[in-house]
Amino acid sequence: MSLEPSAQPEPNPAPPVAEQPATPPPSTAMATPETAFTTAPVVAQSAAAEPLTAAELKKVRRVIRPGFPRKVWRAAVGLTLLASMVINLILIVVVVILVNQVGAIKMTLASVLGQLDSAFEGLGAASIQDTIKINQQVPVQFDLPLSQDTVVTTLGPVPINTHATFSLGQFGSINGQVTLQLPTGTQLPVHLELTVPVSNSIPVVFDVPINIPLAEKGLGPVVAKLRSALGPIIGLVGDLPERFVIVEP
Repeated sequence: MSLEPSAQPEPNPAPPVAEQPATPPPSTAMATPETAFTTAPVVAQSAAAEPLTAAELKKVRRVIRPGFPRKVWRAAVGLTLLASMVINLILIVVVVILVNQVGAIKMTLASVLGQLDSAFEGLGAASIQDTIKINQQVPVQFDLPLSQDTVVTTLGPVPINTHATFSLGQFGSINGQVTLQLPTGTQLPVHLELTVPVSNSIPVVFDVPINIPLAEKGLGPVVAKLRSALGPIIGLVGDLPERFVIVEP
């Protein structure tokens, strides 16, 4: 049996100690958004250890999301650009349609303006022709003087009782009373001298034709001014081209 020296056990090495990073001294300067954003994980890590109040949680959210207003602004700018592009596209389409239809638009405007000028010309040469029917009762009241000779016929016996002188020729004359009676239907010549009052209503019925030329009643100068104001517009429409041609330089 051999005796060998027993091997002494090797001591276990000590576990390496992790080096603690040096804690930077607190800075008194105001933190910028970049420094606030880099320190956000540290704040969040410390928040896991201690519960935060509502005010502190609100501050943490503001620090974590510093670019929220910028996102809203970028979204608004994008929507504005999109709306501007749509409006410009619509305007371009409208301009292209108008350019292609310029000949038809010119013909329509020329026709409308020509008809309007003809209407003004006809208005200046027009006249009002009509027939006015008059049917009225006209009151009449006046005194009518009469002085004329006429013959009247008796409608009944007319008694006559008057003084008379009877001539006896060379033997003289005799005065006496005459009484007699004129028979019915006796015609007697008489002289009328009197004033007759007249008071009555006379019916007046007749037609009055009228013809009123408007140009002579003050409408002629107005029509002339309207046509003179419309003339330059008609000339401008007549000078428009039938179509637009894009000439390349």
